[in-house]
Amino acid sequence: MYLAKFFHRSPGDDDRELLFIPGDEPMILGIHMDGRRPIQRDDFLREEFSDIVEAVAAYRGHVRELTAEGYFETTHTKYTLRDLLPDPKAKPEWQKSLDDLMLAALSAPLEVQAKYLAAIEHTEAAAEPLYLWLAAHNSLAADDNARAIRLAEQGRNTLVSRRTLKVPLYVWSIAENELEARIIDVLSRAHLDAGDPDEALAAAEAAYRIAPSHDRGVQRATILCWHFPDRQEEAFDAAFSHAQHGGYEDITALPAYADYAAQRKRKPKSDNGWRWKVKIPANEADLRCAEAALGASLPDDYRKFLASIGPTELLIRLSEHSSELGFYRPAELATLRRDLFDFIARTETNHDKITGHFREQYGISVRDLVPIAVPAQESRCLVIHLEPGERFGWCFHWDHDGAWELEQPSASFNAALKVLTNGIEQRDPAILGFLSVYLD
Repeated sequence: MYLAKFFHRSPGDDDRELLFIPGDEPMILGIHMDGRRPIQRDDFLREEFSDIVEAVAAYRGHVRELTAEGYFETTHTKYTLRDLLPDPKAKPEWQKSLDDLMLAALSAPLEVQAKYLAAIEHTEAAAEPLYLWLAAHNSLAADDNARAIRLAEQGRNTLVSRRTLKVPLYVWSIAENELEARIIDVLSRAHLDAGDPDEALAAAEAAYRIAPSHDRGVQRATILCWHFPDRQEEAFDAAFSHAQHGGYEDITALPAYADYAAQRKRKPKSDNGWRWKVKIPANEADLRCAEAALGASLPDDYRKFLASIGPTELLIRLSEHSSELGFYRPAELATLRRDLFDFIARTETNHDKITGHFREQYGISVRDLVPIAVPAQESRCLVIHLEPGERFGWCFHWDHDGAWELEQPSASFNAALKVLTNGIEQRDPAILGFLSVYLD
């Protein structure tokens, strides 16, 4: 998570960014907004902390210092920005109050967080999904599961409806999909604490699909293991792949897991190494809504895949390695298309340069690339091209580390799927690497 505040002071040749990076080792960076300077200056501030409380206090202090020096905080939130000109606007007070609430949620006791929540409960801020998430999280921590569920559902519904209606959200610098997943995380835990494992699992799987992470994988596996005996093998699969990163200790301690692990290690090398998880066919109404949101038709082979197999997972199960390739729901595609372009354009304001590059190098429209599947816990995806013409329906592999590059071109979705499954069967290092499987 990156939390950025931007500051402007006339005449505008020394604008600043204060970037706060929470986590186990919090960090504050002070960055000069030198996007238009031929020679850019080094960061004016860099502080590392071992304690989140100390880090938040220092961050608040730096905000006060800049304000005292005549700077005002602007409406910008995109942490990769390097230029605020020509005419920055001041951030509204209600947005600043949500920032303060977020910082309190990271560092303050529950009763202090509750005071921040109460202070803005009847303001514009309280209608934002960011507020509803933090209020739900506070209720969950206070063992008020009913209130946590109500607020989390309200937050999720608000986020989805505003996205559909294209009504702006204030999420500070948090990625919209990450905020949505965090809201659903609270919903999953509240349902589990309330004794409803079915709803808890549905929420956990939704959160994992929206923004895969190690912690979400642990939550999903834990629910499966203790509440769904018929799906316990899925929990064991996850533990087998990711136990080295922690969180799966209760699962790997089970005698049944030891039997499973021994069986996996005996799996013959001739095994094809992949299978489909439970099929989840999309209905015709979902497909038509997706096409309407995209303003484009889906290629026939990909459409048939969604209608027959659906947004499920391709499971990779080798003797010593596991992974999953999760396919997105039709309703997610339009948002994913936008998010992909926004990521590619995060450091380049000249969009013509971006579109020209992808047209020249790959013969495609970058704005018509749509992520359709993602390997578990990876920032890479399988994308499909929806611009009408010669390369309609082509698929590529994309990775955030090479955001302007496309690999493994396939002339159709079926061909791309065949490349993946053949690569697994043949233990192709490039294909397995894309799927986050690395053989010794």
